[in-house]
Amino acid sequence: MACPIYMLYGMTYDQFWFGRPSMAKAYEEAHKLRRKQRNEEMWVNGMYTLQALSVALHNAFDKKKIKYAEKPFDIFPKTEAEKEAEKEQEREKLIRYLNSWMTSSKQEQ
Repeated sequence: MACPIYMLYGMTYDQFWFGRPSMAKAYEEAHKLRRKQRNEEMWVNGMYTLQALSVALHNAFDKKKIKYAEKPFDIFPKTEAEKEAEKEQEREKLIRYLNSWMTSSKQEQ
């Protein structure tokens, strides 16, 4: 009764009965990878749903409003170059803020 299971994995009847046995193993591994990928997609979807509900409830009961995420969650580890670029952007943002603060302070005097 293995044939229907492997047909569920995507093999044809002829591939199962007349193909190489290693082909069945490859289809089984591919099926496991697809299930794992689907599970991770559903988990990320749950995280987005949780954040949306949290924002909605927070904004309904608190005067200080918060925003939903402005960009997607990072689900892959960042490279060192990406980390450095992010730090540089933060530095530039701080410098712009401090410069504008200094300019406004001078104008008030």
